Amino acid sequence: MDVVVVTGCSRGIGLGLVKQFCQKKVQLVATCRNPSKAPELAKILKDNGQPEALPLDLTSKESVQTLADNIKTKYGKVDILLNNAGLATKNHPHDPPQDLDTLEMMQIFETNVAGTCLVTQTLLPLLKESSNPRVLCISSFLGSISKNTPSETNFYMATSYRCSKSALNQLIRCFALSVPEVTFLSVSPGHVQTDMGNASGRTAPLTVDHVSDKISDLSINMKKEQSGAFMDFNQEIIPY
Repeated sequence: MDVVVVTGCSRGIGLGLVKQFCQKKVQLVATCRNPSKAPELAKILKDNGQPEALPLDLTSKESVQTLADNIKTKYGKVDILLNNAGLATKNHPHDPPQDLDTLEMMQIFETNVAGTCLVTQTLLPLLKESSNPRVLCISSFLGSISKNTPSETNFYMATSYRCSKSALNQLIRCFALSVPEVTFLSVSPGHVQTDMGNASGRTAPLTVDHVSDKISDLSINMKKEQSGAFMDFNQEIIPY
């Protein structure tokens, strides 16, 4: 049975992924910053016979190592790591480069890029214990540099978030080239009906359930030849 680790499960796409994986024959390790403040997550896991969520702060080496130690003791491997946890700016998506707060920008990078790297690095030995190790990272079409044009941007610059997702894509590409025995993917969920997706009065066109269903299936069925790619949840390649 696959051991599946998902980060950022308290709400949004992360919570949607938990619901989807609970319908599959996997051993789920759901994580979030503070499980005691995630009652909906706790109920879903309990109702489906999955273990309680584990705490995880992507910016803390101690927190990440504790998670890895717990997984090693209980399961001895990780088959799928789904790096979902991420942040946007408080004024997302209104974040023009001439006005952005550089300290806030670095906080976004600390979680979206460095935090994802830390979790992946730390769990890599457990991934290598799997016969089919897979790492899928939730990126964004906003991280595509070539698609950042006037027609695509629609006046929402989201500079800090865009830059972090572009860097994440590069990170995953580097992992794919450096660790060929593991399959790595960057996946854009599109514009989804989450707190982030509906920020500033917007109405996102995609539902969490639909996107989470597609991404959970993709993570299970990832192919080795796809490693290092940047794609959407329908497996359409997105230009970097």
